Amino acid sequence: MNRQYYFILVASIAILFSCNSKNTSTDNWKEVYQNAYTNHDFNTAVVALNQLIISDSSNRPQYYDSLAFYYIKKQRNYTAGKAIVEKGLKISPNNYNFLEFKSIFLSADNKIEESRALLQKAYKLSGLKKHLYMYATTFASDKNIEEYTKIVNGFLYDPATKPEMVEVSIDDASSQMIEIKALCYMDKAKISKNPAEILSYIDSALIIEPNYQEALYFKEKLRNPGN
Repeated sequence: MNRQYYFILVASIAILFSCNSKNTSTDNWKEVYQNAYTNHDFNTAVVALNQLIISDSSNRPQYYDSLAFYYIKKQRNYTAGKAIVEKGLKISPNNYNFLEFKSIFLSADNKIEESRALLQKAYKLSGLKKHLYMYATTFASDKNIEEYTKIVNGFLYDPATKPEMVEVSIDDASSQMIEIKALCYMDKAKISKNPAEILSYIDSALIIEPNYQEALYFKEKLRNPGN
């Protein structure tokens, strides 16, 4: 056999084997991730996503997006989450999830103006009231309660506002999904200094979300302040 032809044939077989092996690996890790996602196995999901970032670079932005969520929201690994968010923003600067996460890190560093600017951009891109709410909270952080209230009331009392679920913490290890208007009513209860008004806001939150754990806790504390 011609030596040159032989080398071309061997190289072609090697490339074909490499591609098939890579595709098989990617498919396997996709299956692992899907199973982990279905079973709420966040640690395995993180491992699978890190593997997919390597084996399936064409879909890297989506994997960064999901990985940032798991690191920050589920594992509370903020160091890893911050690194992934920065990488994600370099390739997807208009990804509103990355913008949201980075705004959280900026707020934690007391960079409120920068955080506010990112949330304003995120809201323009997403149209989600969650981002408008987070934008409003930056004014509360600056003790500008009037501006915060103005923004929140703008969609809280608007009958055209569509229901939107957001995640809130129950404790350090757990959270729940609630309708954003219930969250806003709880915020108003925390701001108010009028006991009757506080109870009214809590009841409004519970009408929307009867199993809202924080609202139930606050209502119980109002009923039994000594406990």
